[in-house]
Amino acid sequence: MTLKMIPSIIAILCTLFCSALNATTLDDLKPHVPSSDKTWAEQWFYNVAVPDVGYFKISLQTYIAPNFTIPTPKAYVHLAFTPLNGKTVKYDIFRDELILKGFDDVNQFHYEIPGIVTANQDQLEVHYNDFNFTMRWDGEHSHYWRGSNPGQTPFGIIPEIPGVGGKWFLYTVGTPIQYTFSDNSRSLFGSGYAQVDKGWYDKESSAGMIYSMGLSEELYYMFTGAKIGTSNIELWAGRYISDKYDLIFYPAIGNLSVKREYDSCAGYFKLEMNKIKHKMVMEVKSPFEDFYPLEFPSVIIFGGEQKYMKSMTANVQFSLYEFGQLEESISMDQALLEFSGPFYCDALPK
Repeated sequence: MTLKMIPSIIAILCTLFCSALNATTLDDLKPHVPSSDKTWAEQWFYNVAVPDVGYFKISLQTYIAPNFTIPTPKAYVHLAFTPLNGKTVKYDIFRDELILKGFDDVNQFHYEIPGIVTANQDQLEVHYNDFNFTMRWDGEHSHYWRGSNPGQTPFGIIPEIPGVGGKWFLYTVGTPIQYTFSDNSRSLFGSGYAQVDKGWYDKESSAGMIYSMGLSEELYYMFTGAKIGTSNIELWAGRYISDKYDLIFYPAIGNLSVKREYDSCAGYFKLEMNKIKHKMVMEVKSPFEDFYPLEFPSVIIFGGEQKYMKSMTANVQFSLYEFGQLEESISMDQALLEFSGPFYCDALPK
């Protein structure tokens, strides 16, 4: 080591130390004060799986757009239900009136659009047109990390490094719930599972990503890869929780301990991630016609071209190896698959 290298090393250590201090925690479920009065988005994503019934996606958001006369956050809500055998029903709701509490205390977290949505730490309730949904926790949360900070982003402290992008983390990889749902043709209630993740930022947090998650009686999982900032470097991470295994796949750079294949225009994605003892192979397929596009907030708020495409009818096949021996095979009939940015298929109809 030369004396000239010491300042650089000190700078790197300071960056990592400061980043660790600013890491996401479970308390970040609370709302945050906007970091810009020009562009801002904060999102609470509830992904709900009811085996043999279908998938629900409820996205609660606040946003500030460049055309606002007064930079007061407004509300946007995305609702979707995809039955196991049937077409997706979805709604997009924009409202000026928003009640948001708990900026200083996560125990006081409260998101409300009067007459439409209320949410807090324990439950969620939605009543809009023919979409009536309630959910409450009914068991222990499976948080992403073990240890002192279970609420840190799956990519560790990397997203906290200055210039990388916005904030994002999983509040729970999977939690048992009780739910109700009704529309003009059915009334459902019973048990299911929910995954909740959260993001907040004043600019695009990556140049593109692939995301897949699923919940069942046999398995909770989430695997994702994203381009770091505006670079072409891909970082991948994920969590796999079955009755027999509870594995964290630590952040890895593509083409090192990660192999991936995708064809978003064919609704196809394959991922292989490796640990010292384990290898996980995941193959995901969804009919292309089951994907739908989303341009909020990436295009509408930030003016970018990072469009998103989502499907909640993906079929997933897992193969888990231990020291090269196949130990577990799990399939899931319905799961979530998303592509964005350069991974998006431009052939998808608007």
